[in-house]
Amino acid sequence: MKLRKALTITGLFFIILIVLGELLLPPVVESALESRLSQKFSTPHVEVELSASPRLKLLLGRTDSLKVTVQDGQVGQLRVHEMALSGRNTVFDFGAFSEGRLALSQAEALSLTVMFDENGLREALARKISKADNVEVHITDDNVLVTADTNLLGHKAQLSLVGHIVADDGTLYFDTDQFDIQNSPFGTARLGDTLGRIALVKPEQLPLKMRIVSVDQQEGSVLVRAGEE
Repeated sequence: MKLRKALTITGLFFIILIVLGELLLPPVVESALESRLSQKFSTPHVEVELSASPRLKLLLGRTDSLKVTVQDGQVGQLRVHEMALSGRNTVFDFGAFSEGRLALSQAEALSLTVMFDENGLREALARKISKADNVEVHITDDNVLVTADTNLLGHKAQLSLVGHIVADDGTLYFDTDQFDIQNSPFGTARLGDTLGRIALVKPEQLPLKMRIVSVDQQEGSVLVRAGEE
């Protein structure tokens, strides 16, 4: 009788553990991931949705589906308005996670979309263009117009850049088409594309080291899509 009673209690204990695990695991894991990603992207606006059946698979870092949404986050040089990541049959690398990094050892159908606006691009270019003040950015379907003030030999001059956003070998760039300086001590100077390319986001700065595959410029914003390496 005592043995049967002990086995019954033990069985009930394990059933309770399984039930609690099924109920509590997703919120606990989602909260842990949100905390890590909030640090990585410098924003509190992170939402993580995980699904797994049975849910105890989450203890092994396995999910059936993964969805992550980030708002007003920092990715590389860019402050992005919104970022959305999704994937299926993912397996987390717990070693990397313990070091504060989000990495997957396995995933299917990984997809990432990032949208940034004129303010995000303005902040990035203001850091990249030396000694520039009052930087303004206007994005259209065809190009990006950047204007700024600068000081040349004690004279206040105006910079004007025309370019566009491109992806090349997985990196996101601002590609300069025309660079002009007005009201300089030497008059107006047309310097062509001498600024070249300004790197905004590199592959290693993307979640899970994905690579940028397409860029779509729209009025006032840019939509970037990335996929698996």
